[in-house]
Amino acid sequence: MEQSLPVAADSSTWLADYGWAILLFLILLVISLYLWSYLSKNLEQLKVKESDYTDDEVITYLGRMMKVVLIIILVFVALFVTAQVWQEFRTEVWDKYLGYLLDIVFISIVLLVAMLIVRVLRRVSRRARMTKKDVHALHGSAIEFTSLLLSYVVYVTAAGLILLVLISFVPNLEPLKELRSFLDSNVTKIGSTIILVIAIFAVVKLVGAIFEDYKFRTKKFNPQVIDLFNDLVRYVLYIIAFLTAVFMLFSMAGLESVGFLLVIVTLLFVSLGIAMSYTTIRNIVSGLALMNSDPFDVGDRVKLGKDLVCEVVEKNLVFTRVRTEDGETVEVPNSQIISGTILNFSRSGSHGLSVRLELPSSISHSIVEDIIAKAVTREEGLMKEPKPEVFAREFRGDKISYEVIVYVKDSMRTKRVRSDLIINIQDAFEAAGLKGLGGEK
Repeated sequence: MEQSLPVAADSSTWLADYGWAILLFLILLVISLYLWSYLSKNLEQLKVKESDYTDDEVITYLGRMMKVVLIIILVFVALFVTAQVWQEFRTEVWDKYLGYLLDIVFISIVLLVAMLIVRVLRRVSRRARMTKKDVHALHGSAIEFTSLLLSYVVYVTAAGLILLVLISFVPNLEPLKELRSFLDSNVTKIGSTIILVIAIFAVVKLVGAIFEDYKFRTKKFNPQVIDLFNDLVRYVLYIIAFLTAVFMLFSMAGLESVGFLLVIVTLLFVSLGIAMSYTTIRNIVSGLALMNSDPFDVGDRVKLGKDLVCEVVEKNLVFTRVRTEDGETVEVPNSQIISGTILNFSRSGSHGLSVRLELPSSISHSIVEDIIAKAVTREEGLMKEPKPEVFAREFRGDKISYEVIVYVKDSMRTKRVRSDLIINIQDAFEAAGLKGLGGEK
């Protein structure tokens, strides 16, 4: 079989018949190269000039989308020119698959435009979220919610258009007729599902507004905890909406048992994840208990457990952030805090410090008190009121055990004050000619 060639070598009418097509392709190629260069130069400048609808992400995607569109146009025109000059390609490829090619181009354009619109809406949503902190908070929330809702509508619309095009590929299938029949037989389920999903989204916004208002009214729970509760409620409601929609879709397809099984499996996985996070949940429960009982506030100086003297920096659900006497920041699990002793120096007013020592019983009590009083006055970290006290505790052979009780100004310096006090007492007894001092903390 003799194949037709795309070009006859000595045909004088070839340029008159096909030259316009090739010239069209060359013109479009030159224009495309110019536009490609123009976009590469000018889009970089547009990235710096942010507006209400564009930012770096939107401009970058816009440039890529326009370049992809140029490539699609060039490929389509190249195939068209090939079909004009090559008869076999035209009859075997172009005429047979032109409809599919146009459908693919349509799907590509729909996807590109939908993704561009969604990016613009996300930019609007992010900008509205930043305005929540000022007096236009309500207006910003409305814009953010509307932008997110419209982005979902764009996704659903694009998916519906693409699905209709893909269905048209199937021979002997009437999509509109099948869709009408499906809607007529499941109108009640579809309506119920839509109403439930809309109701859940409305409840999410209402709960969010309530938590946002409560955030500025409560003193027990910090704003991060309120936001965490808001996110928890929102995700639970979203899961309910998702599982309901999935079950209704399977139900409309006559697969109720499969939909029910899928819902059960999803809930089991969620429960398993919660069970594996036992330690975190225990800390969260402890954090709630701490915030409800309110044993300390941010900025309070406390003693946690046996020996952790620190300042409370931040109260969270899982951990409490504190600053130790050495200036280190530590995250203490809430379950560890609530299971131990909590001493709040800031609420106590004064913090007592005890030092014990042993002295020979031959030294009179008045001399001991006088020497210790001189040692105490040399320590600047002690309070003048209440006054330091000296108690004789017990006899130990030929010695007497004494206890010195003083009160510290700054509880965060307890270790340093204790050390300085012991050194001052030792120096005072040595200065008085009394050596062999025994002591204990």
